[in-house]
Formats: sequence, C-alpha cells, structure tokens
Amino acid sequence: MDSEFAAILDGIPRQHCFPGPDQVGERLAAIADRYPDLACRQRVGTSREGRPIELLSIGSGPCDVLVFAGPHPNEPAGFLTVPYLAELLCTDEALRERLDCTWHLIGCVDPDGARLNEDWYVGPLTRRHYARRHYRPPLREQVEWTFPLPGGSDAGLPESRALMHAIDTLRPQLMCSLHNAEFGGVYYYIGEERPDIADALAGLSAWTGIPLHVGDAELPGTRRIRPGVFAVPSLRAAHHAMTGIGGPMGAFSLHYAGRRGAFPLVIEVPLWASPQSAEETTCDQRCSGVLAATADMLQAVSPEIGEAIDPVLEMMTTPGSPFARSLADVRRTASALAAALREQARQAGDALATVAERFAARQTAHTLRLRACGTALRLLDEEASRGAHTPAVQDARHALDDLFTDWVNDADADAPCTPVPLHRLLGAQLGAILTTAALLTEAHSAGTGR
Repeated sequence: MDSEFAAILDGIPRQHCFPGPDQVGERLAAIADRYPDLACRQRVGTSREGRPIELLSIGSGPCDVLVFAGPHPNEPAGFLTVPYLAELLCTDEALRERLDCTWHLIGCVDPDGARLNEDWYVGPLTRRHYARRHYRPPLREQVEWTFPLPGGSDAGLPESRALMHAIDTLRPQLMCSLHNAEFGGVYYYIGEERPDIADALAGLSAWTGIPLHVGDAELPGTRRIRPGVFAVPSLRAAHHAMTGIGGPMGAFSLHYAGRRGAFPLVIEVPLWASPQSAEETTCDQRCSGVLAATADMLQAVSPEIGEAIDPVLEMMTTPGSPFARSLADVRRTASALAAALREQARQAGDALATVAERFAARQTAHTLRLRACGTALRLLDEEASRGAHTPAVQDARHALDDLFTDWVNDADADAPCTPVPLHRLLGAQLGAILTTAALLTEAHSAGTGR
C-alpha cells in the first residue's frame, strides 16, 4: 500500500457505532460551514418521504469523483466513511494536491430506508440484534437498481433520480458506491479490467486485516479478475439475472455511470469476518452438493415463514407497510434463487467445492432466512403497535420467534460471529477510494486514460 495512505488509515480512531442519516447530514453541514472556501453543499433531490438528499463538493481539481453511502440502508459502513473522508480532504492539503480531484460526497442516498434501520446501528453488533431490527428494501425499491434502461429517460425512484442528476451533472471520472456485506470478507466490483487497480485493491486486505472474499460474487454474471475483485457484468447479463430474481427492474447505477464515462467502483466490506471466506483449498463436498443443499435451505424459507404469518396477513391493518413489501420480496427472492442454484448444481459436474465457496453459499442461505424471519417479526411489531393483539397475531409472533431463534442458532453454529472493528470497515472503504482515485488521476495526468 502507498505509504501516505497507510499512515492515513493508521490514524483512524476507533468508532463506537454507526451514525444515522441525520447525524451524517449534520456532520457534513458542519464541515461545509467550517471550510467555506473549500466545501459547498447543494440539494440534489428529495426522498419519497420528503427528506433532503444533499451533495457536498470539496476542492477544484480537474478529475471529478462521486462517492455515495447508503444505497442499501441496512449497509451503513459508508455513513462512517463519507464524513471522515470529507474531514480528511478539508484538513489535508497535501492529499488534496496529490489527488488533484474535485470530490462530491452524498452522505445517504436512501434516508427513508436508513431511518428504519437506526435501532440496530447503535449495537450490539450481533447477528441476532441486526437481523431482528434491520430493514432491506425490495429489489424494485433499491436506489441503485432503478436507473433507466438504455433508451429510457427517467429513473423509477426520486432517490435514484437524485443520484442520476448528480451523475449527469458532474460526469465523474470515478464513482464509488459504498456497501457492506453481512458476513465473510471484503470484495470489490470494478467497471472494467484494470490490472493495476485490481492488484492494488486485492492487496489492501493485508493492511486492513479483513480477509478477502474469494468465493463467488453476490452479483450474478460477474467474472473474477483477482481474489476479491470482480468485473461488473454486462447490463444485459446483470439485468437478466436480477429480473429473474426480483421481477422487472431498471438498470444498475454502475452501468448508467459507465455509459457516461465514469469508472465505477463498488466497495463491499463485511460486518462479520471469517477466514473461511478466503480459504481456497477444497472441502469434502462437491460443488453440486453444496449448491443443492443451499437450494434446499432457500426453498424452505417461504413455506416455513408462510406457515406462521400467512394466516394473519389478510387481516392485518398495514398492507402498505414497507415491511410487508420487503417480506414478500425476500420470500420471492429466496425461492427464485433456490431454483437458480438447482440449475447450477445440475451443471456443476464432479468438481469439489472450495471452503470459500461452501462458506459463501451457506451464508447466503443463512442471510436470506434471517432477513425473511426478522422482517416478518418487524411487520408483526408494526401491527402490534397499532393495537392488534389478536390470538392469531400472537400465535404467529410466537411461532416466528421460535423459528428466528432456531435459524440464528444454526447460523452462529455454522460460522460464529466475529464483528469487524468499525474503524477497520472505515479504513477498508477509505483505502479503496484513495487508492483507486490515485491510480486513475495518475493515468489521467500521464495522458493515457488507462
């Protein structure tokens, strides 16, 4: 790693919890007030519930960089990174001069969704606490997946339109989308095969102490360039795969930005890490068996959840609840993914799976099971808050509580939770942003563009 960047990462203080969207906005506003000659704010959009989506711009270099946090509101690692990056850029003149960029930062692109996650942001950072209090929007309500397809003119959500407006206005050379996975290792998606950037990103793990994820990528159709570094699939491949899971969808923000000249970078850091995510030795199971077993777990999600909650869904008073939409989506996703994995299993042959591949497959199943059950319980919590305490609702709640406990215990037994210190999550995202920006601006300065 670059020695200057290493010193910056070494200086990151420990973080105690994830901030909420209001706290992120307040920090960015305070930075703009403190450094009026360097930073300025503008509103680029408004959420569905009327909350502002603001952009903080810093510096005046020839290369524009767009960084945004919170595209999935259950992934708040970027809420630590964006304010820290803003403060760093305003206080470190040498860094600003070296990178020679104009930086554009959005602290949270889905403030409505983030508010539905705030109860777990403060910790404790356990799988049980997270899964019981999280909120994940349906695929068709996710900011990054509702961009216009080629030939279209409008994004489907106001939050997506805000991000689209920023891309269209700024035409950034680099766009960084800050995510976090739930369990495993760190990994990246990049917009094109750049061996220098891929090597640098893969090498960051040795510095941050977070293992690389070397199993299959979460996004269907990807190609691995280096361990933990994947090329974004074509729009056609990604859209086909994601539409098969979630129904008709828009384009991915990365494809949209790429068509406008940006180098897209997605940074995924895990809340909980495991060395199994980087273990490429073979295990005692064939890939086909791993995939089939994972499909079995996923296929059972909707029926097992439904046995408890379906009898009361029609009598509930919150049919338009975000939790109702999220629950329907995750049940549909689990079933569709199970079918896709069964097809992969039929084509897998006799090859043995690696430890990382088995780990990634099982964690996918654990994650979707707990998302579904936790969301179902939050839907019942919402119903109870409206005074619905019928015997049927109480029976559903007890059944889901028992199922949730069983599934959490299974997940913990399979791979015990080891939370990644929050300052390391921040450091992994910050290191990737700075490293990629430096390599791109060096190429730009050299006139190669490569």
